[in-house]
Amino acid sequence: MTGRRIFALLIDWVGAILIAQLLPGSGAYGTQSNSFTTLMIFALQVFLLTWTISSSFGQRIVGLKITNLDGQKPTFLQAFVRTFFILLVFPPLLADASGRGLHDRIAGTKINKL
Repeated sequence: MTGRRIFALLIDWVGAILIAQLLPGSGAYGTQSNSFTTLMIFALQVFLLTWTISSSFGQRIVGLKITNLDGQKPTFLQAFVRTFFILLVFPPLLADASGRGLHDRIAGTKINKL
């Protein structure tokens, strides 16, 4: 499942880059303003889609979904906390024996197959 998660992350990030390139005033690719715009688009997309449909765009494509520990759709707060810790990069790299990253453990969520 780790490969699917990484692929989903890449899909989400490339999508954010492409959207940022289409926005006027976001700057040229690789500039500080463009990088910040890309990060904000990525965060907004991951947060909103995790909260509303239980998976980001990339996760949906690779067949993954996020649930709380009861198997229900994540709450607003869970989606927000999970996204915040993903943006810190380090927490998703710290996985336990079951494959749950630190960001999922803190948010009280887990990733499942669709």
